[in-house]
Amino acid sequence: MSDLTALLEGFLSYLEYDRNEIYKKHLLLNAYNDRSLDKFFHSELDESRTQQKNNPLRDVNYFFNQHLVEENAYLHSLSTKPRSISSSLQEAVDNLDFYYLSNRLRYSCAILSRETLLQEKYNNYFLAQIMEFLSNHNFDHVPSVSIYRQISLTYIDFDNGEHFQKLTALLDKNSHLFPPDEVKDMYTHALNYCLRKLNAGLEEYLPEIMGLYKLLISKEIIFEDGWLTPQDVKNIVTAALRAGDLEWTESFLSGYKDRINPEFRESTYIYNMANLYYHKKEFSKAVRMMQASEINDIYYHLGAKVLLLKTYFELNEPEPFFSLVDAFTNYLKRNKLISEGNRVSTLNFVKYAKKLMQMRMGSHFKPEEIGEELHHTKNIANLPWLVEKLEEVGKV
Repeated sequence: MSDLTALLEGFLSYLEYDRNEIYKKHLLLNAYNDRSLDKFFHSELDESRTQQKNNPLRDVNYFFNQHLVEENAYLHSLSTKPRSISSSLQEAVDNLDFYYLSNRLRYSCAILSRETLLQEKYNNYFLAQIMEFLSNHNFDHVPSVSIYRQISLTYIDFDNGEHFQKLTALLDKNSHLFPPDEVKDMYTHALNYCLRKLNAGLEEYLPEIMGLYKLLISKEIIFEDGWLTPQDVKNIVTAALRAGDLEWTESFLSGYKDRINPEFRESTYIYNMANLYYHKKEFSKAVRMMQASEINDIYYHLGAKVLLLKTYFELNEPEPFFSLVDAFTNYLKRNKLISEGNRVSTLNFVKYAKKLMQMRMGSHFKPEEIGEELHHTKNIANLPWLVEKLEEVGKV
């Protein structure tokens, strides 16, 4: 079994090797150079350069492969004409720099994103020096460097909206030069910037978010292996409903239902349609939609329970409301798969939603005291909804 496993591992390694044509040529050029087969070397070198020239992409892998090819050319020139000037040396160095800067900035963008959104901490050495270097040197001819530098600036200099505008312009011009998964990653950084602005109270970024989502859908950038993920569908629908674009939301859900990942299609469609009915104030339809199917995804399940609680509140049905409050509270406390942040924020929402319903039924809670508590509670889901309903209940 050990021998068979070793053979299998060797076969899998070969399959990966066989996928990278330029790396194969790089190793073949090494072999020709080591054996002083100059005629074969130059023929293979020309073919490698032509293949690189015809490559439509200009991602980090392109620059790494270009570096390997020119490194082969430079090392061969040393063995044949050691005192001659070789342009390949400059090409090898330039492409190594382009590869390093592009890849290093890409990792820096991932670090900045995780530090901002997830409050994680990383060592991000040399970013300041790289950003200072790029501010004094023009790399517009290397789109990967320009784009990742611009993404970095949206995190580092968050208050300057010009960085976002320049980023979207660069993406619009150069996105065809990158593979689909990398393009989606780039646009995700742009979306994250808009969401942070939106969370800071700048509603003017809502049209920007919708514009990005519609672009990603029309160009099919947002699809993974041809499918929409449940999280992407939820994000799109949430943004569209927040923008008040109910007609577009309904058209999107009906038109792209069959493009949702089949494993999660039914529950994703039901939840988001129920959310649409809620925003259309067709609350009874929303309840029926959510009761029609079991939602297995844990975070969709949480969202569905929150939506159902809000719907019972709107319908002024205290009995199912309080029954759901008790069951949902126990679920949140006992389920070990829920992250602590989500658990706390959702429990806080349930706590204050319950108080609002009790106020509506004539409890002694004072609106100003509840408002003060909401203001000082750091981690609470659906805060705008709670504030809105507090104002409504307080006026009764």
